[in-house]
Amino acid sequence: MDHEVADRLRSAAPLAFADLPVRFAYLYGSRAAGRPRPDSDVDVGVLCEDTVTEPERVASRCADALRAAADVGGIEVTVLNGAPIRFLGRVLRQRIVLYSRDEPGRVAFESRVGRMADDVEIWAGPTDHELIAAIADGRR
Repeated sequence: MDHEVADRLRSAAPLAFADLPVRFAYLYGSRAAGRPRPDSDVDVGVLCEDTVTEPERVASRCADALRAAADVGGIEVTVLNGAPIRFLGRVLRQRIVLYSRDEPGRVAFESRVGRMADDVEIWAGPTDHELIAAIADGRR
């Protein structure tokens, strides 16, 4: 894990998200996994209030607020509401919690999505491997 970036984001998040509809936020990706390259961005996932209707706008505002509060560049924010379950599963496997204003909701989200992501991997995993093998063998 990139401790310096995670600590700066964690410290800055309450100020950055004070006026935004963010329930909780995670660092994920190469920086959370401890394998950043020099050109790696800083991947942050946010789960917002259900009333959010413009997730792209919220993501942009979150990224701007975090950049300013943490003095960290290269921040890419993704709103997790409505994201594909496999993506959410990957975020949760790599997650570093940066912020939570709804701790019971965060724990429930992680439990529910984790179970669903595991189920998807069990059922879709072999299909993916078969497809990849078919492509590699020139059958697709």
